Amino acid sequence: MNADDVELQLAEARSTAFTKEGWAFELKLDGFRLLAERVNGKVRLVLRRGREATRQFPEITAALEQVPGGDFIFDGELVIQDEHGRPIFQRLLTRGTLTGQREIEAAMRISPAVFFAFDQLMEGGTDMRSLPLRERKSVLTQRLGSAKVDRVVCVDFVETEGERLLEVVREKELEGIVAKDLNQPYYGGRGHGWFKIALKHVADFAVVGYADDFNAVYLATWDGLQFSFAGKVGSGITPKISEAMKPLLLATTIREPPCIGEVPVEKEARWCTPHLVIEVRYKNWPEGLSIREPAFLRFREDKLPTECPTPTFGHAPSPALTPSRGTKISNTDKVLFPDDGITKGEVLEYYRKVSPWLLPYLVDRPLMMTRYPDGIRGKNFFQKGAPLKSPDFVRTIRVRNEEENRDIDQIVCEDLRTLEWCANLATLPLHIPASRVSTLHLADWAVIDFDPKGAPFEHVIALAQKLHERCERAGLPTFPKTSGANGMHVLIPLARQLDHLGAKQLAEVLAALLVQDLPEYGTLERALPKRQGRVYVDALQNGQGKLVAAPFCVRAQPTAPVSMPLTWDEVKPGLTARSFTIKNAVQRLEKLGDPMKDVLTLKVDLAAAVGKLTS
Repeated sequence: MNADDVELQLAEARSTAFTKEGWAFELKLDGFRLLAERVNGKVRLVLRRGREATRQFPEITAALEQVPGGDFIFDGELVIQDEHGRPIFQRLLTRGTLTGQREIEAAMRISPAVFFAFDQLMEGGTDMRSLPLRERKSVLTQRLGSAKVDRVVCVDFVETEGERLLEVVREKELEGIVAKDLNQPYYGGRGHGWFKIALKHVADFAVVGYADDFNAVYLATWDGLQFSFAGKVGSGITPKISEAMKPLLLATTIREPPCIGEVPVEKEARWCTPHLVIEVRYKNWPEGLSIREPAFLRFREDKLPTECPTPTFGHAPSPALTPSRGTKISNTDKVLFPDDGITKGEVLEYYRKVSPWLLPYLVDRPLMMTRYPDGIRGKNFFQKGAPLKSPDFVRTIRVRNEEENRDIDQIVCEDLRTLEWCANLATLPLHIPASRVSTLHLADWAVIDFDPKGAPFEHVIALAQKLHERCERAGLPTFPKTSGANGMHVLIPLARQLDHLGAKQLAEVLAALLVQDLPEYGTLERALPKRQGRVYVDALQNGQGKLVAAPFCVRAQPTAPVSMPLTWDEVKPGLTARSFTIKNAVQRLEKLGDPMKDVLTLKVDLAAAVGKLTS
C-alpha cells in the first residue's frame, strides 16, 4: 500500500457546530492537504491532486525520516505559520511553486513548514482504513506522541464539546473547526462523517469572466455537469492581484459566458474559459441571486474549476438541468430511427438525462463522433476534428493523426453543454480512447472485444464468463458492457500503469488464453471465412489511437440501443447486445447506478495478477 492507493476522505461544509458524544473536534487548518508516507524507508509527500511536494519541503521529509518505527501513511495538513501560530497560506503557495534547490533551501529557512497529522492510514504495511477513527488516532498518538519529531505534530482534538471549541476558536480569530465521527472507518470521498464548520462562509469558485479593467471577476460553481453563475467579486482584488490574473484571462477570453444562470449584461463584462480558481468569503447566497458581500481571499492553484461544487450552506441556489446558454438546438423533430420513429430531440433528451453517468468517461479524452444527419439509414461520417465553426465553449486538444500524418484539433467533451452540442449534430456513437489528454501515452484500461458476426450470442456470454473466471482467480478485476451493436466489451482497469503497447500485449495474452480455454467458441482469426462460425476475440482494439464505444452511448441500430455496463450476474443466457435502449437505460441507472465506474480509478498490482493468469 502507498499514498497513490488512497482516495482522501473529505469534509462536508456545515454552518453550525454541535455537541455530541462519540465525535472528535479539531482546529480547521489553512494549508495543503497532504499524505505523508514512508514506504520501504522512502519518504514522499503527496498533495491532494496526486502531485508530489517532497522536494519543495525538505524539512518535512527529513523530519518524517526520523519518526521511529516502520512504514506509515499519515493524513494531515501542511502549514506555514506566523509568529502567533496563525497559518499563512500565501507563503505556503509560494514555496509550493519553487523548483531551484537554492530557492527551496532559502525559503525553508525563512518560512519553515509544519506537518499537522490528524489521521494514520497505514502502520508497518498494514492498511488501517477499515478501523474506527478512534483506533487510528490512538495509533497515531502513540507513534508521534513519544517521538517528539521537529516539524511533525499530532493534531489534538476534544471529544463531544464542538460548540464550546468553536467559541474558543472564534475568540482567537481562527478559521473554524472540523468534526469527525470517532466510530467510522476511513471513507474516500465526501459525506461520511466529517464536517467542516467555518466561522464565515468561505468557498472556492471558478473564474468565468472579468471586468474590462480587470478589477473584478465573475464567478461560477460546478454542479457535476456544467458551470452555474454565482456572482461577481471585486473587494480584495488589489492592483497586484489584478496584474497577476490579467495574462491568463486575456489568453482564455471567449465570446459567450461558459455557464448557465442569470449572467449580467454589463458592457464591461468579458468571458473566459474556466482555468482560475479563487477562494471567496461571503455573507450568504440568497436563492436566485448572487453571493452577497463577497471578498477575494486567495488563489487556489491546488484545485481545478471542476472541484468547485455549489456550497450547501448559505442557501445556495440549485441550477436546473436545462439547455445551456450558447447551445443552439435545432430540428428536434427530425427522425433519426425511422423504424421506431425516434427523433433527434429524443436522443438529445436521453443524452441530457444520462450525462451524470456518461460524462465521467468523456472528461479529458479526445472524442470521435459518428454523425447521422439524415438518420441511421442515411449517409454518415466520422468526425475527429472539431468543425470550423465550433462554439467557444467546446474544448479542443491538438492530437497527432498518424493515419493522415497531420495534427488535428480534436474535441474534448467534458460538460453538459458540449454533450448537447454533439447530440444536436446528430451524433449517435461516441468513441473514446483509453488514454487521457494529460497522459496520451498511458492507458486507463485494456479491452477485449467479443465480435460474434453471426455466431450465437450465447457463445459470447460463455467466453466472457470464462474470461471473468480466469481473471478473478488472478486477482484482475474485469468490467463487462454490451456494445449496443452486436457484441460485448470487457474492460480491465490499468490506472495508467501501462502504455498502449503494454495494454495491447496484456489483451493479446488474455485473448490467446481464452481461445485456448474454449476453442470451439472463440477464435483469433480476424477474417470472416476463417472464423468458421466462431466469435472473434479481438485484442486489437488496444493501442495508440484505438477507440471503444463509450458506456451509455447510442448506437445506430433499430430501437436505439445503448452500450450498457453490466454486473457479472447479468452476463447470462437471455442477454443480448441490444438489451438496453434509450427507453430503459436511464431508469435502470437511477435504480442500480453504474457498475463500471471503478474502471476509471481502480489500481491493482498488475505484475502479481499477470503472473497468476496462467495458473
